[in-house]
Amino acid sequence: MPVVFALLAAASFSALAITVTRGFRTNSLMTGLMVSLPVGALVTGAFTLADPPTGLTLRAILFFVAGGIVGEGVGRTAFIFAVRLIGPSSATPLQTATYPALVLVGGWILLTEPVTISRVVGALAIAGGITVLVRGQPGAEQSGAVGQPGKGRRWPYLLPVLGGISFASSDLLRKLGLEETPHPAFGAVSGTITIILIWIVILALTPRLRATVRLEPGWQWFIPTGLLAGLGVLAVFQALEGGDVTVVGPIIMSQPLIVVFFSALFLRDLEKLTWKVVAGAALTVLGVITLSVSG
Repeated sequence: MPVVFALLAAASFSALAITVTRGFRTNSLMTGLMVSLPVGALVTGAFTLADPPTGLTLRAILFFVAGGIVGEGVGRTAFIFAVRLIGPSSATPLQTATYPALVLVGGWILLTEPVTISRVVGALAIAGGITVLVRGQPGAEQSGAVGQPGKGRRWPYLLPVLGGISFASSDLLRKLGLEETPHPAFGAVSGTITIILIWIVILALTPRLRATVRLEPGWQWFIPTGLLAGLGVLAVFQALEGGDVTVVGPIIMSQPLIVVFFSALFLRDLEKLTWKVVAGAALTVLGVITLSVSG
């Protein structure tokens, strides 16, 4: 059952990359966050109210809040911004490639899980996928993403890497929280609400940033984005509650193949898929599968 929830999370986050790309055609990053985050909170909050948590501990709450800040705050923001700049078919494999190695190290240190030869092979396959993917994305090449970085501007490719680091750290924190209080829905909603409050304070103190929050045509795409994010986070917590993080984590991050498929179907007018993007995504997924099997 944890594997099923992990696959559901992967599919949700992959579809999210498509809807958020559509919304960003005419809207800002902050508009996307301010619409999608409350919608996601409504989803996770509804599940929490349907099954209220019992036996909460302060330690669990702190782990859930920290996981939300790192994952839904830093990680989700970095990923959404990366999707806007370099497109989902590039951003998702880069994020996915960063995640497994950090989960392996974190699982080894925090959960005393072994690092096997299969996991090393998987990491090497992922590194090869990164190389192919990045070489297929020169700065001067127009790939049709919503906002391509200019020549010599490689920093946007660091954003999905930051996302991978954040999501790996977040899942480890969430796993620790679930060991204290096994209630996935509460863990999901507590982190999301924390992020909403933080962004409200930031917007209140930053008039220039607040001015970017405008509902332009196409903002409705952020509603399904929020729904998918809420369902995805719930599925993550369900998978982490019943399975080992080094097994379900890489499965959750096996999104590139789904994103490439969705992009080919729904983003033909926004993003051009080259053979290097497809090959890099496929090799990255191969590495993720190897890590999952080894777990």
